[in-house]
Amino acid sequence: MGRLLGHRRPDSAESSASRLPLSKPPTRECRSIWISDFHLGTPRCKAQALLEFLRGHRAENLFLVGDIIDGWNMGPGWCWTPDQTAVVEEIWSWRRRGTRIVFVPGNHDEHDGELVRMLFGSVECHPFFLHRTADNRRMLVIHGHQFDSPIHGNRWFSVVGSIGYSSLLKINLWYNRNVIHSNPESGSKLGVLRRRLKLAVHQLVDFPDARVTHGARQHRADGVICGHTHRPDQRMIGPILYLNDGDWVQSRTALIEERGGELNLLRWPAPTRRVSEGMG
Repeated sequence: MGRLLGHRRPDSAESSASRLPLSKPPTRECRSIWISDFHLGTPRCKAQALLEFLRGHRAENLFLVGDIIDGWNMGPGWCWTPDQTAVVEEIWSWRRRGTRIVFVPGNHDEHDGELVRMLFGSVECHPFFLHRTADNRRMLVIHGHQFDSPIHGNRWFSVVGSIGYSSLLKINLWYNRNVIHSNPESGSKLGVLRRRLKLAVHQLVDFPDARVTHGARQHRADGVICGHTHRPDQRMIGPILYLNDGDWVQSRTALIEERGGELNLLRWPAPTRRVSEGMG
C-alpha cells in the first residue's frame, strides 16, 4: 500500500470532503445548437451520450436537422431504449423552458412529421430554414440529402434499404477509425488500396461542392448547415461557409452558436473545434 504524500494523514474534514459526490459540470449557455442524425428507433443511436450533451447545454434555439427518427427502420428491426425515451423527455423540458425548437426533416424521417410532433410536441417543422446569426450571417439550415448527386449512396440506400445503409455506416466507421489517421506508404499496394477506399467512401457519403454552393446561392445564404453524411466538417467552399454537424451514431457531434455569433463544432465530450475567425 502506497504512503500518503509527505507522511501526512488527512484530517476528518478532508476525509469527509473526499467522500462528497463530484459537483455537476456547469451548464453551457449558447444562442443556438444544431444536432442531427440521432436515428432514434435503432440500436445505433448513441442516446446516452446525446442525453448527457443535452443536459449540459442550454440554448435559445435548438435545430433538429433531420434523421431524428429512423423511419426506414420501422417494423421488426425497430429498437427503442430507455435512454431514447430520456432524450425525448429532455427535449420536451427544453420546450417548457422556452427554447425555440425547429425540426428540418431528413431522408429517414421526411414522411414522419406527425410522429415527430407526437414525440416532441408542437415543434416548428420546415423543409429548410434560414437562420440569421448574431453576427449577421445568413445560414441555410437543411438536412443535406437534397445535395446528393446521382451516384450518391442515398440513391443506393433507396434500393437496398436499411441493411445496405447499416453496412455503409460500418464501413465508414471502420475507415474513420482505422484508416484515416494512418500514413500509407508512398507507392505501396497498401497505400493505393487505402487511397481507393478513401475515394469510394467519400463518393458515397460526401456531397459535390457545386451542389452545396448552388443551394446556398439559391437562398442568398452566406453558408450552409447540414447533417446527413455522418461526417462532421467545417470548411470554406469558395465564399460559402460549409458546416456539417455530424451525427449521434458515430461521431457524437453538434454545432454551437455562441452569443456573439461564433460557430463552434463540438465533439462530445472532447473540447470544441473553433471555426476560424473571418470565415464566411
